[in-house]
Amino acid sequence: MKIKPATWVTIKYEDNLFDVRLSYTTYEIEEIRSVDSEINIASLLSLEVKREIQNIITNRGTHHAI
Repeated sequence: MKIKPATWVTIKYEDNLFDVRLSYTTYEIEEIRSVDSEINIASLLSLEVKREIQNIITNRGTHHAI
């Protein structure tokens, strides 16, 4: 069984850059980090903020999120 890697996308949200890890199969957010940070802040963010970040990725695509 081959495990597929997650997709990392860098997005701009409220004038800050974040690295977002998406599930390879569902494209759901698995992790959110400030750029150059190793700390996952996804659990600290409200559901509303996570939805806004997901919308940025969905509307702009994973290759043009910034």
